[in-house]
Amino acid sequence: MNAIARFVERNLTLKFFLPLLALALAVTWYGLFYSVEQFHAMTGGLSFIDMQPTLRPDELFAQIRTYTPATVDYYIVWSFFDYAWPFITFTTMVFISRWLLGFMSERWRQWFWLFIASAYITVLFDWAENTGFIALVTVLPNEPMWLAQLTLGLHAGKLLLMMVFNLATWVLLLAVIVVRVRARFT
Repeated sequence: MNAIARFVERNLTLKFFLPLLALALAVTWYGLFYSVEQFHAMTGGLSFIDMQPTLRPDELFAQIRTYTPATVDYYIVWSFFDYAWPFITFTTMVFISRWLLGFMSERWRQWFWLFIASAYITVLFDWAENTGFIALVTVLPNEPMWLAQLTLGLHAGKLLLMMVFNLATWVLLLAVIVVRVRARFT
């Protein structure tokens, strides 16, 4: 984590950050709009299985059974994007959190490693979840319940980790606002 922290601190410049932010916004746009609409049209209204937070194994298998070979192919190709998106997005968020920490005292900056750890543990959960979902859409007619439960558990873990990271980022942002407002009026 020290190497990541040093990399972020060395590259905490607009010249590095703005292209990273543009890439994060572009992949988010693709992932949340264009590809979702395509998949929705191909499946008669379904969402990607990893965008359904309350999915149960029986519902998962019921949806997968409706996938045509073209849908499976599209899902697998889309999954390449879904490996890139969390890494790019969380890397961008790590840069933002380090920038925000720059407004805070050293006492706050010592917690940067927690932002790094929570970001990249979330990415690892997302990648493991993606691998599980790819395996599940390609193993039909077999329906390994253990794999569905494991993958949905990874999915739930990813969502929890994302929530923790986002909550920490919001707390940091609010703390920066309070510190800056207090400094301005004292």
